[in-house]
Amino acid sequence: MKLITRTVSAIAFSATLLASTSAFALTPFQAAGQAYRGQLDGISGYGTLQGQLRSGNVTGENILEAAGLEVNSYDANFVESVLRDRDD
Repeated sequence: MKLITRTVSAIAFSATLLASTSAFALTPFQAAGQAYRGQLDGISGYGTLQGQLRSGNVTGENILEAAGLEVNSYDANFVESVLRDRDD
Protein backbone atom coordinates (compact mmCIF):
# COMPACT_ATOMS: atom_id res chain seq x y z
CA MET A 1 0.00 0.00 0.00
CA LYS A 2 2.88 2.39 0.80
CA LEU A 3 4.34 1.80 -2.65
CA ILE A 4 1.06 2.75 -4.34
CA THR A 5 0.72 5.86 -2.20
CA ARG A 6 4.29 6.93 -2.95
CA THR A 7 3.82 6.33 -6.67
CA VAL A 8 0.62 8.37 -6.76
CA SER A 9 2.30 11.15 -4.78
CA ALA A 10 5.26 11.20 -7.17
CA ILE A 11 2.97 11.38 -10.21
CA ALA A 12 0.90 14.15 -8.63
CA PHE A 13 4.05 16.11 -7.79
CA SER A 14 5.38 15.75 -11.34
CA ALA A 15 2.08 16.90 -12.83
CA THR A 16 2.02 19.92 -10.51
CA LEU A 17 5.59 20.81 -11.44
CA LEU A 18 4.84 20.62 -15.17
CA ALA A 19 1.66 22.65 -14.81
CA SER A 20 3.40 25.37 -12.83
CA THR A 21 6.21 25.81 -15.35
CA SER A 22 3.83 25.98 -18.30
CA ALA A 23 1.64 28.49 -16.47
CA PHE A 24 4.53 30.95 -16.44
CA ALA A 25 5.68 30.48 -20.02
CA LEU A 26 5.11 33.63 -22.06
CA THR A 27 3.84 33.71 -25.60
CA PRO A 28 5.31 36.17 -28.13
CA PHE A 29 2.05 38.17 -27.90
CA GLN A 30 2.41 38.46 -24.12
CA ALA A 31 6.05 39.47 -24.53
CA ALA A 32 4.96 42.27 -26.88
CA GLY A 33 2.45 43.46 -24.28
CA GLN A 34 5.05 43.43 -21.53
CA ALA A 35 7.49 45.32 -23.74
CA TYR A 36 4.85 47.93 -24.50
CA ARG A 37 4.20 48.40 -20.78
CA GLY A 38 7.95 48.61 -20.06
CA GLN A 39 7.96 45.41 -18.01
CA LEU A 40 10.97 43.78 -19.67
CA ASP A 41 14.50 44.53 -18.51
CA GLY A 42 16.37 46.68 -21.01
CA ILE A 43 13.27 47.52 -23.08
CA SER A 44 11.65 50.94 -22.72
CA GLY A 45 7.89 51.12 -22.89
CA TYR A 46 5.22 53.16 -24.67
CA GLY A 47 6.34 55.98 -26.98
CA THR A 48 10.04 55.39 -26.42
CA LEU A 49 9.68 51.80 -27.56
CA GLN A 50 7.84 52.87 -30.72
CA GLY A 51 10.66 55.24 -31.67
CA GLN A 52 13.30 52.63 -30.92
CA LEU A 53 11.48 50.08 -33.11
CA ARG A 54 11.26 52.57 -35.99
CA SER A 55 14.94 53.45 -35.73
CA GLY A 56 16.01 49.81 -35.41
CA ASN A 57 17.58 50.29 -31.97
CA VAL A 58 15.19 47.65 -30.61
CA THR A 59 14.01 44.64 -32.60
CA GLY A 60 11.60 41.81 -32.08
CA GLU A 61 14.60 39.61 -31.34
CA ASN A 62 15.61 41.95 -28.50
CA ILE A 63 12.13 41.75 -27.02
CA LEU A 64 11.96 37.95 -27.24
CA GLU A 65 15.38 37.68 -25.66
CA ALA A 66 14.44 40.07 -22.83
CA ALA A 67 11.32 37.96 -22.20
CA GLY A 68 13.43 34.79 -22.01
CA LEU A 69 11.81 33.26 -25.08
CA GLU A 70 13.41 31.37 -27.93
CA VAL A 71 14.42 33.83 -30.63
CA ASN A 72 13.31 33.10 -34.17
CA SER A 73 12.51 35.36 -37.09
CA TYR A 74 8.83 34.41 -37.32
CA ASP A 75 8.09 35.32 -33.68
CA ALA A 76 10.31 38.41 -33.86
CA ASN A 77 8.39 39.71 -36.89
CA PHE A 78 5.12 38.93 -35.12
CA VAL A 79 6.15 40.90 -32.02
CA GLU A 80 7.19 43.88 -34.13
CA SER A 81 3.91 43.82 -36.08
CA VAL A 82 1.87 43.68 -32.87
CA LEU A 83 3.73 46.68 -31.51
CA ARG A 84 3.41 48.60 -34.79
CA ASP A 85 -0.35 47.98 -34.79
CA ARG A 86 -0.56 49.52 -31.31
CA ASP A 87 1.11 52.64 -32.66
CA ASP A 88 -1.55 53.21 -35.35
